[in-house]
Amino acid sequence: MRQDKTGKEARSSSLEVQRERTQPYKAILFFALVGSSVLFLSLVVMFIVWYTHNEPLEQFAFPKSFVLSTLALLFSSYTLSFCHRHYKEDHSNGLLFSLAATLFLSGLFVVLQVYAWKSIYDQGFHLNGNAGITFLYSITGLHFLHTGAGMIYLFYLNLKAFDIWNDPVRSLLYFSNQFEGMRLELFSSYWHFINVIWLFLFLTFLFSF
Repeated sequence: MRQDKTGKEARSSSLEVQRERTQPYKAILFFALVGSSVLFLSLVVMFIVWYTHNEPLEQFAFPKSFVLSTLALLFSSYTLSFCHRHYKEDHSNGLLFSLAATLFLSGLFVVLQVYAWKSIYDQGFHLNGNAGITFLYSITGLHFLHTGAGMIYLFYLNLKAFDIWNDPVRSLLYFSNQFEGMRLELFSSYWHFINVIWLFLFLTFLFSF
């Protein structure tokens, strides 16, 4: 009985330490997402105010690449949603596949975004030209930076998952560390957030131009 009690107390103490360790990261992410939301919302409001006081652009074709990039980013959220379940099930192969698929789709998003900007540029709409186009370049570019930052960390998570792949010892240590699960949880929150932001931006520009 004393051993059971001691074991429970040890597990409870360990969970409490993990909980205290994760609180600062959760707080930082929360305030970062709030700040980003305010920034994007402010820029979109400024764009809408400009749009309501100006005539629509003539001979501007909204790039189809934006549609494809949106689909790629939404699918990346879908593949990432499996990661936490694979972590709870100690499924290293599934975790690696989900993270790798998410990284591939996010890379596809980046390529399609660049292609969309090139399409706009080839139409003769440059960054220092029409104010509405400047908003389009600037806001999508800012989101691009958020996505790029997320991809850097996503690449790190892929390296971690690859490191434990087919290695029972490292896999055991990885899946028994609740801090690793917290990393996946926080990153998932960030990634879903930038997906929602992009969908909002995409719909705003789609129905404006």
